[in-house]
Amino acid sequence: MKKMFLKDRAALLSRNAGAARNGTGGGAVFSDELTAGLSEPIRKYLKVCGYMGTPVPVNADVVWAESSIRLSPEKDWAPLETIQFNSVKPIGRVAYMKFLSMPVAARDLYRDGYGEMNGKLFRVIPVVYDDSPEVAQSALITAFCEFMFIPGYVLLESVSWEQIDERVVRGTLCDNGITVTGEFHFDDEGYFTRFETLDRYYTTGKRTYRKVRFSATVASYKTQGAIRIGENVQITWHLPDGDLEYYKGVIDRVEFNVGGG
Repeated sequence: MKKMFLKDRAALLSRNAGAARNGTGGGAVFSDELTAGLSEPIRKYLKVCGYMGTPVPVNADVVWAESSIRLSPEKDWAPLETIQFNSVKPIGRVAYMKFLSMPVAARDLYRDGYGEMNGKLFRVIPVVYDDSPEVAQSALITAFCEFMFIPGYVLLESVSWEQIDERVVRGTLCDNGITVTGEFHFDDEGYFTRFETLDRYYTTGKRTYRKVRFSATVASYKTQGAIRIGENVQITWHLPDGDLEYYKGVIDRVEFNVGGG
């Protein structure tokens, strides 16, 4: 699984470099002029986090200090090793997750309208594999909820923004024939605090799904050099029988424009 993650990351990195050479990414700096078309809460967020005057990311490694997953309300939290890479141009995301309490590892991928969850026991025995259209849409939403973590995403032509009020912006993202919508919430200071969507699929059985309200919450921020990044993150399914917080973690750092991107 880790070799697969590294292969996917390398392929996306190569395409990031190509975007930069073609003048469609890389080299730009956040400025008032560049962000003039964005909704005011997003512009405020970029300013309060210190992104103005810094290079626009075309990719990022998200380094997790700790992370855990809970697959159902009846199960205990299982600690994970999580390694993640996000690509802005093209939109892509790949994550490697290894259970620390059992010999199970998984790779989660979104790229070019394709999503895949692939998990194995002892590196060889399949325990989960799904590459359905529902997984593709859900994987795109996972990248969507991280748009403020890697803010190069907010400038993409494939996303449109509608300001709902002073603290909420609705985004609509189209990528390779998939269209999803979500709301980005900000606090009074301007920090991004929560993403919500009704467009993500919850797995109810083998190859069966239903759309369920999904949210990602940022509980705190930390200083990284001259900028502020999200730190404590919780991911929640809002199920009919009650909320299921199924992933939580602490971000150590975000390394922007890696690999010469």
